[in-house]
Amino acid sequence: MTRLRCAIYTRKSTEEGLEQEFNTLDAQREAGEAFIASQKHLGWE
Repeated sequence: MTRLRCAIYTRKSTEEGLEQEFNTLDAQREAGEAFIASQKHLGWE
């Protein structure tokens, strides 16, 4: 199996909401981590 290394890139176009404890950057990262985990059987890490 080929090993695939992944990176997660998140961005926010404005600073609005960044002061919140959980913001859209956190949500984007969680979604990316979940997708990578779902592809582990294909060698993603």
